[in-house]
Amino acid sequence: MSGVSPPQQAALPLLLIVDDEIDIIDTYAMLLELHGYRVVTAAHGADALAKAQQQWPDLVISDCMMPVMNGLELCAALRALPGGATLPIILCSGAPERHDLSQSSHNLFLRKPVFFEQLLAEIARLLPPRS
Repeated sequence: MSGVSPPQQAALPLLLIVDDEIDIIDTYAMLLELHGYRVVTAAHGADALAKAQQQWPDLVISDCMMPVMNGLELCAALRALPGGATLPIILCSGAPERHDLSQSSHNLFLRKPVFFEQLLAEIARLLPPRS
């Protein structure tokens, strides 16, 4: 037997899903895991920020309107962290009113309800290619 090891498979991308609606978190987590992603969830922005500092995600999907810390505040806090400037962030909202959705805080805004096929396509577009 030779001493050559098989090539290491790149780790599956880690997605952080942030929403105060548990049904949305559970549905996204289940479907994204079935499509080959690792998933961490949070119920509001402050929880998400703490989890991101423990285990840095490859991409964040966040609701806009949440208690404790909303999605825009979460984006600003993530952007202020080392590596945060390049972190892909998708913001989602079903609220009819427009928020300050300047592109400086996030990469993409999706209006709820978000179709899962669209979400998958946008995740693939925003994530850097894996070797």
